[in-house]
Amino acid sequence: MITYEEFVMIHTLHKQGYSIRAIARMTGLDRRTISKRLKEKELMPRKRVEYKSKLDPFKEYIKERIADALPHGIPSTVIYREILNKGYKGKIRILQSFMSAIYKEFLPLKEEKVIRFETMPGVQAQVDWTVIKTGKSPIYAFVMILGYSRYAYVHFTDNMRYETFEECHKKAFEFFGGVPKSILYDNLKSVVIQRNAYGATKHKFNKEFLDFSKTYGFTPMLCKPYRAQTKGKVERFIGYLKRNFYIPLRSKLKNSPLKIDCQLLNSQIFSWLEIINDRVHGTLKQKPKDLFEIEKKALLPLILAVEPTNSLTTSKSNYTSKHRIESIDKEFIIYQSSLIEYEKLLKEASYV
Repeated sequence: MITYEEFVMIHTLHKQGYSIRAIARMTGLDRRTISKRLKEKELMPRKRVEYKSKLDPFKEYIKERIADALPHGIPSTVIYREILNKGYKGKIRILQSFMSAIYKEFLPLKEEKVIRFETMPGVQAQVDWTVIKTGKSPIYAFVMILGYSRYAYVHFTDNMRYETFEECHKKAFEFFGGVPKSILYDNLKSVVIQRNAYGATKHKFNKEFLDFSKTYGFTPMLCKPYRAQTKGKVERFIGYLKRNFYIPLRSKLKNSPLKIDCQLLNSQIFSWLEIINDRVHGTLKQKPKDLFEIEKKALLPLILAVEPTNSLTTSKSNYTSKHRIESIDKEFIIYQSSLIEYEKLLKEASYV
């Protein structure tokens, strides 16, 4: 049985123009399973068959032994000798497979050196919330930045509720005139409910948000906890936003009767975005505005059936469904792959 995350992934990739054969190659799922699930609008539950194992009577004991030794591991041969003395009649292979699954879930993955990479146009965006002001009248900023061009969108709100989070995405997509193929997030409650719920690097996502991503055709990806470098583009932009927009504006209005609230900040942010998107980016050595002219052609088209939100927008995208199919397989990311695998795939789709 496939998970709901895999179900959404299948439909999202199919909506992006991938064939059943290509989806099977990218996800590792059987083509017949994919074909069957694509005919379903909702994931139909399947009765799970439980198979008995000779190891079943000893699993709790094995889990306790492993937990007591963490963060160190115990060789399978040691556990094997112990359960043989307790009456185990099976082979060591069964034990090794069981222990491997436990260690993958509880032991941290080996870290790799973080290397900056650039994504191809339309492949990735990065999203995060940041706190602008605390207190009785808090202000938060929703930020989405396109990976290739660094073209940015910002919207200020007085809350970080899920409904607001989804609405901010819609505003950003309208602002860009399209949808990136994947979006990278941190450990946001609006996105992920439980990490490693289905095993190592296989996470349980917020069902409402998964349905939203399926509707718009983008793939949500998770940044590894406490590893902000992997979404450093949005992290660096947030620091720049505070230093170069909010703090100067707050200082300027210090003795003014004007109150700094979401309405005031949203009325000022677009003119500021025009300025910074027209400057030469320190890393890219080009203007985000010029690179965006390339990237917007690679974005997935907005779904016409979705009603527009009340926000300032750019001109509507007039791209046809052909643009969904233009990209090659290696531009896409295995939905529940590890972050390290994800970085390698993006490097393959990168430019120098």
